[in-house]
Amino acid sequence: MTREQANREAKKIYEEWIKEREEIEIKAKSEGKWVTGGLDGNNHLFRELNNKLKEKLARLDSMIEEK
Repeated sequence: MTREQANREAKKIYEEWIKEREEIEIKAKSEGKWVTGGLDGNNHLFRELNNKLKEKLARLDSMIEEK
């Protein structure tokens, strides 16, 4: 896989991540779990999703053929 192909795939991965993150935020707000104050108050809600993102990007990175 070339770097250009990997960049296109990474964009798709990020778009999926954004959609899932928005869904988590909406659900947390509707359930009263959303913290409105502080910078890191809601990070725990996204921890699993962020870890999945890192794994996907690491796998993608390992598939790039350097030329």
